[in-house]
Amino acid sequence: MKIRTFQDPVAYLNHVKSFLEENEAVNNLSLGILHRLVSQNGVGEHRPYLSTIESDDGEIELCMIQTPPHNLTIAGQPTTSSETLSYGAKELLKQKQVPGIIGENHLVEIFSKEYCRLTTQKRSLHMNQRIYRLDKVISPKQVNGTMRIVERADNELLTKWIQQFIQSLGQQATLEESRERAEQFIEEQSIVFWQVEDQIVSMANQTRPTSNGMTINFVYTPPEYERKGFASACVAELCQSLLDRGYTFCSLYTDLSNPTSNSIYMKIGFKPVGDSIVYIYES
Repeated sequence: MKIRTFQDPVAYLNHVKSFLEENEAVNNLSLGILHRLVSQNGVGEHRPYLSTIESDDGEIELCMIQTPPHNLTIAGQPTTSSETLSYGAKELLKQKQVPGIIGENHLVEIFSKEYCRLTTQKRSLHMNQRIYRLDKVISPKQVNGTMRIVERADNELLTKWIQQFIQSLGQQATLEESRERAEQFIEEQSIVFWQVEDQIVSMANQTRPTSNGMTINFVYTPPEYERKGFASACVAELCQSLLDRGYTFCSLYTDLSNPTSNSIYMKIGFKPVGDSIVYIYES
C-alpha cells in the first residue's frame, strides 16, 4: 500500500477520473471540486491537497481532496478496506491536519475514528446527508410562475436569501460573505428564481458540473412562500433544462433530519444512491 500526492489538479483529475466516475453521482462532490480547480487554471491562494491511496500494483483504493480551509473529502468504493482507511488517515497527518471530513458513511466512520485516535481530537457530527440522483423528471403539480436566470438587479435579494439559507442549515454567514457568494452566482449565471408575476418566491442553484451530471444546491423558499409547490416547480424545471442541455443526470444532497425536503425531491424523480456524513474535528 502506498500514498501518491499530486500538485497539479489536471494531472490528479486525469489519474482518478475513471475511478470516481464508476459511481459518478455518489462522487459528485469530489469530481465537482476537481473540475472547478481545473477550470480555474490554477490553484489560487491556497494549494489544494490531492492524494490517492493505492495498492502495491497501482490500483486506486481511496481519493483524498481538500481545498483549504474546507473539510477533507474522501471517496472510495464499497470494498475499500479499514486498513486502507486507517493508512490514509496516518499518511494524511504526516502532511497536514484538516478541520473536518465528508464522504460516504462507511468510509468516514472508519477514517475519522482513526484520525481522532492519532490526534487525540474529538469528532462532532455536523450533518447526516442522503445523496440523490435524477435521470428523468417527474413533473410536479402545476403551480403559477416561471423560472428565470438571476440578474444583476437581484443582488440584494439574493444576498439576503443566501444568508437565510445558510442560517437555516444551522451555520453562520456574514452579510459580506453572502454578498460575495451572490456576486459569484450572478457572474456564473447559475442561480435560477421561480417568479409568480412580479414576486420572486423560490430559488435553486446549479453547480459542480461533472462529465455527465450537474449538482443542485442552495434550494431555498422563504417561510411565507413554503408549502405552495414553488420549490418543487423550480427544481424540476431547472433539472429538465439541464437534461435538455445534454446532461445525463442531476444530483443533490439532502439533510436526513428534514423528511419534508427528502419527500419533495423523490416526488420529482430523485432516487437515493448513497448516504454521506460530515464530522467536524474539535480539540
